[in-house]
Amino acid sequence: MSLLLIILIALFGALVRTVFGFGEALVTMPLLALVGFDLQSATALIGALGLLVALPATIKFRAQIDFAVVRRLVIGSLFGVPLGIFLIKTVASRLILHLLGLFLISYGGYSLYKLWRQRPGKARLHANGWDYLAGLISGALGSAYNSHGVPVVIYGSLKRWPVEQLRGILQAHFVCVGMIVVASQVVSGFWTMKVVQLLVIIIPLLFVVIPLGNWLSAHIARETLVKYIYMLLIIFGGLLFYR
Repeated sequence: MSLLLIILIALFGALVRTVFGFGEALVTMPLLALVGFDLQSATALIGALGLLVALPATIKFRAQIDFAVVRRLVIGSLFGVPLGIFLIKTVASRLILHLLGLFLISYGGYSLYKLWRQRPGKARLHANGWDYLAGLISGALGSAYNSHGVPVVIYGSLKRWPVEQLRGILQAHFVCVGMIVVASQVVSGFWTMKVVQLLVIIIPLLFVVIPLGNWLSAHIARETLVKYIYMLLIIFGGLLFYR
């Protein structure tokens, strides 16, 4: 029963990522903890699945990807990864997670309010240098708390990227950073035979989950998808706050 629950949780995370472009770790990690799956194995499993789901999404949205932006995000992330490790070792995780959760709830709620008032706001942060900062924050939160997608989503919404461009840049960034993360997890000993066995079972099922996620995404209006993304930020903020 425990094995079945782990597989279903992992597939649910893959579905969330396929539909919305991010968020699988924030959804699955608390659920995996609830069913007693150890943290290191859960981190390795979700890291590998995130990379696998990002690959076909990157190919699908390749025409919308600004590779110069992705390059700057990845460079920033390389500097952010050690910063995240430093945060883990020196700052109380509960404090960081509470602050991040409150920020996501506030930002998501404020953005929904502006949409409701039909005042979406102007694009901000035009200079290319902001890409490096967004990447740095993404790398730090990714290495520390598996939350590297959220900063890029917020950054893209501030720059008013179209939904397709945001999804393309997100997935390309996930592929580049994901390869680094998975490699570091392998070297650090996170991978066990249990993780490999689960991947052998789950990977064939992704051929069902990913098309289903793409079908759901295609049937959601762009404006509605933006609202759902802001709602997800609020939900994820709550999960982080009470984690």
